[in-house]
Amino acid sequence: MSILRAINSLSLLLMVMVLMGQPAQAQRPSSPGTNTTGASGAGLEEQQALDEIAQEEEQEPLDNAEQGIEEQFSQQLNLDEPGLSGVLVDRTITMIGKTFYRQFSQLSMESGILSNTNLSIHERPSARWGSLIWISEGSKIIFEATLSPRLSDVDQYAEAAIEQVEQRVIQSKVMDALQKNEDLADEEL
Repeated sequence: MSILRAINSLSLLLMVMVLMGQPAQAQRPSSPGTNTTGASGAGLEEQQALDEIAQEEEQEPLDNAEQGIEEQFSQQLNLDEPGLSGVLVDRTITMIGKTFYRQFSQLSMESGILSNTNLSIHERPSARWGSLIWISEGSKIIFEATLSPRLSDVDQYAEAAIEQVEQRVIQSKVMDALQKNEDLADEEL
């Protein structure tokens, strides 16, 4: 987190330096003793007022630019949020595992519950028994199944996995909300 803050401050400093290095707007040249109104006293006051307004206008875009840069940078890196959410990691090996992953990921995109959940799909292939597939959230295994070597069954397994994973995610969120324990940290840390 401190690295992100350092990067943020360095990029803001760089942007401010770039903005400061831009040439100022050229002002209308005026010869001394001449003014637009014809009266020497009133023309000087107007010129001073115009100079003050021009200086304020030059300073305002810099302030607005600094705020805009900060907002853009925080949106790009999502500094307000603690991390990524809704990530689905593929740790499968065989064609059956990859097919299961594709089906599961397509079905999980339609689910509102799984869109903010970080999941990982693992596979342990076996020539005799098929592939052992398990889905984990963090360090907790929330779904486990043995897939047969036939590709036709993968769709049914993916649909069943979506239902069970949704139920387990809802159940764990409810339990976390009901059991706030100050002695234990999140995710066994």
